[in-house]
Amino acid sequence: MDQRGSGKVIGVIDTSALVRLFIPDGPLPDGFEQFLAGTERGLNVAIAPELLLVEVPNVLNKKKKSGELTHEESENLLSDILSVPIRIFSHRPLLLKAYEMAGEHGLTVYDTMYLALAVQQGAVVYSVDTELVKVATRLNLTI
Repeated sequence: MDQRGSGKVIGVIDTSALVRLFIPDGPLPDGFEQFLAGTERGLNVAIAPELLLVEVPNVLNKKKKSGELTHEESENLLSDILSVPIRIFSHRPLLLKAYEMAGEHGLTVYDTMYLALAVQQGAVVYSVDTELVKVATRLNLTI
C-alpha cells in the first residue's frame, strides 16, 4: 500500500533523523519538517520499529557521557522526543526481511529494520544516515 501519490504519506523515521530534529548538528532530511507537521495534523503517519525506543535513549546517554548534554537536558530531550507521535512496530515480523536486506546491501540489521518496515508498509524513509539513505533511494523508499 504505497501512500506517496495520495497526499497522505506514511514515513519511517529513523533515530538519526529524530534526534537531529531536537539536536540540530546538520541538515534534516528533505521534507522531514513538513512531513512531521502533517503528522501532527493527522495528514501523515509516522512509524518506526521498536528499536527506535532503545536507540534514542542510547544516543542521548552517549551525549551525556561525553559532556555534550547534562543529565537534565538528556532527560528533557528524551521526554520531548518520545512525545512525537510515532506508531511503533514489533521487530518479529520484520526480522527475516531485515536480515536478508542486511546481507544484500551491506548494512547492519539494526539499519535494515527501518528499511524492512518501509517495504512492509509502503512507506518512505526519513534518515540522515548516508548509507541507509543510499539503499533506501535504490529501493525507491525516499521522497
